[in-house]
Amino acid sequence: MRILVSGANGFIGRHLVPVLKRNGHDVFAPTRGADGSPFDLGTVAEWTGWPKDLDAVIHLAALNPSRTDPRSKDVAALHRVNVEGTRLLAGRAAAEGVGRFLFLSTANVHRPKGTVCVTEADAPLPQSAYAASKLAAEGVLREIGDVWPMAVCVLRPAPVHGIGGRGAMGVLTRLARLPFPVPGGSLQRRSVLGIDNCVDAIAAALVHPAAAGETFLLTDPEPLAVGEMIAAMRSGIGRRTWRVPAVPLPERLMAGAGNRSGLIHQIFGSFVIDASRIERRLGWRPPLSTAEGLAKAMRP
Repeated sequence: MRILVSGANGFIGRHLVPVLKRNGHDVFAPTRGADGSPFDLGTVAEWTGWPKDLDAVIHLAALNPSRTDPRSKDVAALHRVNVEGTRLLAGRAAAEGVGRFLFLSTANVHRPKGTVCVTEADAPLPQSAYAASKLAAEGVLREIGDVWPMAVCVLRPAPVHGIGGRGAMGVLTRLARLPFPVPGGSLQRRSVLGIDNCVDAIAAALVHPAAAGETFLLTDPEPLAVGEMIAAMRSGIGRRTWRVPAVPLPERLMAGAGNRSGLIHQIFGSFVIDASRIERRLGWRPPLSTAEGLAKAMRP
């Protein structure tokens, strides 16, 4: 397949593009401003360098500031890049006769339900302005898919971790390298997604006929407590893990966290995802266990 990947220089794109090439695909990964490529998606409609005879577009590019960055609350900027940018890219792809459009959204379009699993059937309730912009972009793609004969597939990954990752999982990775004990016995579990599993799911949805028109949540096989995640990460670097009884640390942190409360909730709060739909529809299963992916994320 001939594939255009937006956001190819981002965290997920840097891992995805080599895999697509190894799988025999012809990949176009435009760099902003290079070789006439648009500096932003707002000019993609006028881009004269659009590759001919593309089979698919994988849209990874997005504005996704950290929760402590003031831009994370800039609704207008998020809408301009994540919603209107998606509209322009998908519109150009449809007009050029592209057959498939894969869009990377986020599982955070759903609200946590404690220990109850979130599924694609749950009504979306975005957890942040970024998640709201991703949900709005999904709506734009549905509108385009209703008009043009372009098959759209939406993937909603849990927080993705791996070498070069950031956000809550990046913070957890840094915590795992510190010589501190980890809390044990917590009932709070979080679903996460290793970068290798994420890339494998994208590659599967790219070629499977049953992915057309679908929306899939993505996650590693087992949700883990924060202490279990840190233990798995430390195993990846051969570091011993010792545990202390769990304490209500998140509540104490939340009390004085200010604008970091969202990040702390991302690390410590429960958010459990049922991603069995993609297995039923595509036969896809994560190749790595949660613990294997977390351990691998720590290795250079």
